[in-house]
Amino acid sequence: MFEEGSDRDDAGCPIAGVVALSMVLLSASPLCKSADLWGGSIDLTSDYLVRGASRSDDHSALQLDLHYVSSSGFVAGVFASSTQIDPEARRDAELSAFLGYAWSDGNDWQGKILAADYSYPWNQAGSLYNYDEIDVQVSYQQWIQLALGFYPDVRRYSYDGGLVRVMAESAELNLQRPLIGKLSATAGIGYYELDGADRGGYAYWSAGAAYDWAPISLGLSYVGASGAANSLFYNAAVGGRWSGTVIWRF
Repeated sequence: MFEEGSDRDDAGCPIAGVVALSMVLLSASPLCKSADLWGGSIDLTSDYLVRGASRSDDHSALQLDLHYVSSSGFVAGVFASSTQIDPEARRDAELSAFLGYAWSDGNDWQGKILAADYSYPWNQAGSLYNYDEIDVQVSYQQWIQLALGFYPDVRRYSYDGGLVRVMAESAELNLQRPLIGKLSATAGIGYYELDGADRGGYAYWSAGAAYDWAPISLGLSYVGASGAANSLFYNAAVGGRWSGTVIWRF
């Protein structure tokens, strides 16, 4: 699933709580080595999209990120967002805790490995939607990024057994290039594969623009997914749509 927005602290060190295809910024700047840093962001997005499906039922979502980056590259933090996975249920919240390691090789190559846990404590289905994620990201010259994700215990809809627990994998390629001044073009493509008896997968993509007006960033993206996503996420708003995001970093 997509997530609008990515995070970067005031000193330009890379941090992230979640993996995103339709990212406003790639957060691929060189790893900061001089000091331990705290930071965060408050985001407002018109639709909380993750890998082409909506976690807010095609409604707006308020999000908060708090993180710590050590001078040696250790990364840890928490992320929260309003959600509505089931359109028939009330709105609730997604909570995530993450940790990992970030590194750089000169000014050209940067990378991160992150492990995160996602929970929905106020969802009417209880812990049914909780899952874990391991993500590896590699970026080149702050404009191209490859991200690989592994999910050992996600839930998917099975026509025989309702919601079942399966493993899943994803691969994404994200691009961001400056256009004029602080305005950049963004694009990405990815594929999400779910295992299990009814194994299946789908492609997803985005294209848009971002404007970095520090400490505020603005992003606008058109996000889409192939038709196969509808059979895997029967109650999610899947398909082409525009999504706008405002991020304030502190």
